[in-house]
Amino acid sequence: MKKLTLSALAVLAVAGTSFAGPTVVTSKEFKQPCVTPCFRDQEFQLDLFYSYNDAAHQGNSTASESFRSAPVATPVAPGLLPGSTALLNDLTIIPPGSTVIRSGDATVKAPQYFNDGSGGGVGMNYFFARYFGIGVEGNWWDGCRGGFNGTASATDLVIPSAGTAADVAAAARAAGANAVANADGTVTIRRSRSFGSNNKTAAQQVTGSLILRYPFEGTVCWAPYIFGGGGGIFDGKSTGFGHVGLGAEWRVTPYMGFFSDWRWEFTGGNTSDNGFRDSSRISDVLGRNITIDNKGRNDVSVTRVGVRFVF
Repeated sequence: MKKLTLSALAVLAVAGTSFAGPTVVTSKEFKQPCVTPCFRDQEFQLDLFYSYNDAAHQGNSTASESFRSAPVATPVAPGLLPGSTALLNDLTIIPPGSTVIRSGDATVKAPQYFNDGSGGGVGMNYFFARYFGIGVEGNWWDGCRGGFNGTASATDLVIPSAGTAADVAAAARAAGANAVANADGTVTIRRSRSFGSNNKTAAQQVTGSLILRYPFEGTVCWAPYIFGGGGGIFDGKSTGFGHVGLGAEWRVTPYMGFFSDWRWEFTGGNTSDNGFRDSSRISDVLGRNITIDNKGRNDVSVTRVGVRFVF
């Protein structure tokens, strides 16, 4: 009887385990879901941006020319400054063969090589580590060669070869000059003229940079950065420069964001782009002298705002 009871209990135990279902195994290990970081250790970036290029802080280049010729036949040789040629060869009516003692001056002011200008361009960056990268950029803006403006004046003391001083003075006044007949039979003719030109062209700028950034991941993903390097501006007259700057980037997704930065481009000195000779003072056989005064530096500060695509 005892054996029969034990056998029945064993059968019930086996049957109970067969209806209990699979064995549950518990584990303390938990896998986090895979999340793409906003800033990856290695990434390629494509930038499209608007730029404002500020050179308003620069000074002007000023050139002053003085001349005296005694005696010469009219018309005299052209002056050294732009525009003074038209003044010196003014169509004032002076009898052929007259003796002319001429003196005068001209002053030209030209803006700095770079002017303020809006522009834009494209850039490419490659980060070979989370915090370090390199970049190259093309920037086009309407900020070069702003032309020049100036005034010129001349005084002629004319000893007529024919006719009276009054007749010569009357003819000169009819031609638009300020002419006076002198008591000694000579004629004094004075005239002045403003002149200028505007030959503003676009600047084509290429820049290379080393970039250092420090990303912050979170609800808002952003990264401040600093950069520096060099480049050149090409518009028929090449100018090299070095630059330093800082900025920040905000990521909307791991694959797109916005950025804004500012940099200072320093050319290392003055650059005259107004056609003046590169000396402080020049004289020639006709007694003309020209003095050049370059003020300021041709540095430029560049502010960029743009969108960044990340690959």
